[in-house]
Amino acid sequence: DTAGRLAGTTGLAPFTVDPNFTNATTQSWNVNVQTEVLRNVAVMVGYFGSRGSQLRITRNLNQPTNGVRPFSSLSPSSPILPGTPLGNIMQIESSGRSSYRGLWASLRGRVADAFSITASYTLASSHDYNSLNNQGVVVQNSYDLPGDWGPSDYDVRHRAVATAVYQLPFKGTPLVEGWQIALIVQAQSGSPVNIVTSSSVLNGIANTVRPDVTGPLTTIGSVQRWFDTAPFVAANHFGNLHRNAVVGPRFDNTDLSVSKMTSLQRTRVELRVDVFNVFNHPNFGQPGNIVGSRNFGVITNTRFPTGELGSSRQIQCSARITL
Repeated sequence: DTAGRLAGTTGLAPFTVDPNFTNATTQSWNVNVQTEVLRNVAVMVGYFGSRGSQLRITRNLNQPTNGVRPFSSLSPSSPILPGTPLGNIMQIESSGRSSYRGLWASLRGRVADAFSITASYTLASSHDYNSLNNQGVVVQNSYDLPGDWGPSDYDVRHRAVATAVYQLPFKGTPLVEGWQIALIVQAQSGSPVNIVTSSSVLNGIANTVRPDVTGPLTTIGSVQRWFDTAPFVAANHFGNLHRNAVVGPRFDNTDLSVSKMTSLQRTRVELRVDVFNVFNHPNFGQPGNIVGSRNFGVITNTRFPTGELGSSRQIQCSARITL
């Protein structure tokens, strides 16, 4: 039939699940100390950790070795498309692993009747073989999963968040009473970038093999050249560069809210203006990560699509009436 002719021409790429596949397990632990440093102001410092095992990962069972696939074709006696060439054989299995360690410090309290603040800082490190179980094959070498142990795609080494709310002390008339200002400030270091080559010769999967690195990794910080691309060299073997070796742009954002609450007998009216990314600070996306491509090391987009919160300054006005 048509499907058989197509398969015979292009080869088969079977997809399977390891018969020994097991559910993932996660162990987590934490220890923290909390104390009141001022009246109504508490500080907490804690250590948090977790370990994931038997995590889902996809591996290519038919990855070439010295240019030759272990399984070149179906058996001539196969009841399904006998003799058909075989390409990649994707297997979902539970061979993944992950580790997280983090130091977390926070402050929370009401400094005065009209002013409250919450702040936190996290110093963390997250590592794994691959970070999203629906990505398909992303490992460099399906015969060496530990070789892909490295920072998680979502690893953020430093993150700080602070929220402050101030009730303006104006009294007298309904016009001047009920004003509130709230501020949310976020700052975090960048996420990892995995540098790869476009070749699929070594493992049958394009954009997964990492290059050799011949010199120190240098971050330049320009959208036209986020990092020095010179040390990365594509080779005809699995490169010596470890996974997620480069760090992308940081993220900074400040949101401001001004609201006015007015009570008119049994009716409450709230008027509110929210300004997202009040300073219109540009938060850039990740640089191009494919060696030799036109956009290698170049940032061509912002972190969020235009129009989403965090992409650019946005002003939102709202009113709520409660009877």
